[in-house]
Amino acid sequence: MKLRLALVLLGAAIAVSPALAQSAPSEEAQQQACMGDAMRLCAAYIPNRNRIRDCMAAQVDRLTPTCRAVFDASMRAERQASPRGH
Repeated sequence: MKLRLALVLLGAAIAVSPALAQSAPSEEAQQQACMGDAMRLCAAYIPNRNRIRDCMAAQVDRLTPTCRAVFDASMRAERQASPRGH
């Protein structure tokens, strides 16, 4: 049971981790801000971090203000770290 909880927490923390961008919030800040939202809104997708991120992005209007700010900053940093060739 403790191992499963640890995996769930790790999956949720990783879900909003940007691709090593300098301006991104730390993993600790992301975890503190978004753990509850990830569990509440996207628990069905744990431990798949890409699906959790997509789930949270699709429900960004339902994120708590703190999580939304961290999530938005992480997504901006991720886009800057790996710009798409448009």
